[in-house]
Amino acid sequence: MKTVRRPLALSFALLIAGCALAGCSVRVSDAGAATSTAADTAASTSPTAAAPSPSPSDSANVRGVVDDERMAKLQRSRWSDKVTQHVACVDGAYTVDRNADALVVEVTGDCREVTILASAATVLLPAVDELSVQGDGNIVIVAAAREIVLDTGADANLVGWESGTAVVKDAGTLNGTTPIS
Repeated sequence: MKTVRRPLALSFALLIAGCALAGCSVRVSDAGAATSTAADTAASTSPTAAAPSPSPSDSANVRGVVDDERMAKLQRSRWSDKVTQHVACVDGAYTVDRNADALVVEVTGDCREVTILASAATVLLPAVDELSVQGDGNIVIVAAAREIVLDTGADANLVGWESGTAVVKDAGTLNGTTPIS
């Protein structure tokens, strides 16, 4: 009889714990950001709270939620004096490799193709034809791009372009892409 009660009791406890956890929510924020109040949390989870809407011509290229806080991170002037690595594009291509993890990198020169393998980096780019992001948690600011590709493993990136219209192909998760103007 005891052998039946233990699994039954364990199953019941797991069922109760699962029901209790179903009402929980998780919020991810920057460590440096101010903590939110209960009113902020209620407003952000409210179904009537709306994110700023992009212009109709750009709506096909906007992915994820790019609110005012995230848009502020896409301002080149915010990062220009924090650059820790200056590099030049050679032969029209450059790869921001994993050695640039968590750095602020500025790429200059004539670039056709840029690939970002780094994670948690901030990357400032000139105009490019093709931008490929494979790392996670990057902030990428590009002057202009013809095509932006976020690979399957590229998650939680924020990519903005300052001019033109970019074709965005996002196969990752939790990425945000938007024009910056």
